[in-house]
Amino acid sequence: MLVVAALIRSRGDEPPASIMSGLDRSATYLADLVGDGDPVPRYGDDDEGFALRLGPEPTRDLHDHLGLVAAFTGNESARRAGRLDLSAMWLTGAEGEHRWAATRPAAPPKSFLAQNGGLVVLRSGGRRITMDIAPLGYLSIAAHGHADALSLTLSLDGDELLGDPGPGSYYGHPEWRRAHQSTRMHATLSVDDLDQSELGGPFLWTEHASVTTRHVDVRAGVVDAEHDGYLRLDDPVSHRRWLVAPPTDETIVVVDLIECKGPHTVRTAWPAHPSLRATERADGHQLLVGDHVRVDIVQASSGALLEPYATIGDENTNLGWWSERLESRDPAWLVGGVVSTVGRVALATLITTSPAREATPSDLAISLDQGGVMVTWVAAGRSRSLRF
Repeated sequence: MLVVAALIRSRGDEPPASIMSGLDRSATYLADLVGDGDPVPRYGDDDEGFALRLGPEPTRDLHDHLGLVAAFTGNESARRAGRLDLSAMWLTGAEGEHRWAATRPAAPPKSFLAQNGGLVVLRSGGRRITMDIAPLGYLSIAAHGHADALSLTLSLDGDELLGDPGPGSYYGHPEWRRAHQSTRMHATLSVDDLDQSELGGPFLWTEHASVTTRHVDVRAGVVDAEHDGYLRLDDPVSHRRWLVAPPTDETIVVVDLIECKGPHTVRTAWPAHPSLRATERADGHQLLVGDHVRVDIVQASSGALLEPYATIGDENTNLGWWSERLESRDPAWLVGGVVSTVGRVALATLITTSPAREATPSDLAISLDQGGVMVTWVAAGRSRSLRF
């Protein structure tokens, strides 16, 4: 849209207001998403497509794009998060450079809910958490979507810690593509190792998991949502997830409630960035850079014992990979817990970023009754509890 608008302006006309409005709306959203140095979250496919290449970079960077929008429209959010590059100078010239200099950057973004897009963004200092409550993919065939309902991403001080493993492949490696679209590859929960939605082809989903959002409070850091993707099973299964991430607390609490009658295998997944090394602890995992713990993950189940699992670079299942560019991948740890259950079960996951030794959560327990779910743990010598 910006290329079209720039060409219209270059001939002396003013671009239509609808195009200018679309540029500003998208730029404001994207700038608020990446804040002041956060990584760009990946959802679904990314094939690095572009309309016009004017600079030497192999792929366009979001911050370059935002700088271009700021130079073209004077968008204050884009001015804060963007940077002026060669493409911006080609498309906007001296007028764009002047507009860039005259635009005052917007204030840093806060936590927010993107209602139409279906994304919750929770911020606290240098920590950013996102939760996907969006519809699957694009239009009726859900093209380019991945089966990732209720998935999370986590970054800290600009470093990606837990995230989406990327597109993998389109046609070169069909087995990569299938794995990278799957529920097991994303930071959500799978039932019987099945996908939440049913795949009909490389770019087609025939059955779509639908998310219902029960409650979002971005100020308190609380999200409550569920999806119906597993209701299609012979023994229907519902998956409800609570995310509790108070801005004043280093520990993120994730509770998954599975409602069913028969036997099922339930598995959580936490895809780690390739820069992180995983080690197992009795009740979960730690993700490290060198000898420094960046993420501590503790898990428990209300039913049978939740068994930790971890995989990296598995050629047979194609799990444990990370794809920064289309048709390429690098080994990356995929960790989580798995439990076999008959009937309803609740799972609790505590995720703590860069914990001090004394602040590392322990003694995690979760119980389930007709009235709700109770989670208890100990951190820094203090008993903690939450009831859902």
